[in-house]
Amino acid sequence: MKDKQLEKVRKGDFLLLPHYMKWVAILPVLCGIVLFFLKEYQQFLNDDVATSMAGHLILLGFLLIMLSRDKFPDERLLNLRHKAMAYAFIHGMILVIVTPFLTYLLSSLFRSGTELYFMDYGVFSIFIFQIMYLINYWRFKQDL
Repeated sequence: MKDKQLEKVRKGDFLLLPHYMKWVAILPVLCGIVLFFLKEYQQFLNDDVATSMAGHLILLGFLLIMLSRDKFPDERLLNLRHKAMAYAFIHGMILVIVTPFLTYLLSSLFRSGTELYFMDYGVFSIFIFQIMYLINYWRFKQDL
């Protein structure tokens, strides 16, 4: 790596959006929440499409929050960001590994047949990953 690129990595000046994007990210999260709760009352989308759109809007908002810089970034906050990402990754991997087994166990307990039922948990696991990152980052910042 060149010295200039290495210095950017050390300072944390890569792949992060400006701080005001945290406030912009509130808009898709609120739109997603409103669409999720008012999906029965709207006429132009069916329930599955409205639920999917609401979930993806919330995921987009959380992603923008995750990728936004802090107002006063320093090296400690960058280390906390990396630590929170590591914790969220571990929680996410545990979720991805355990969820099929729990789904199989619960479907075999509540169904009389031997049908395997694996729900689509991709969006759910991304949501949990983002929530775990945001919770851990907030918690680590409170400990400073």
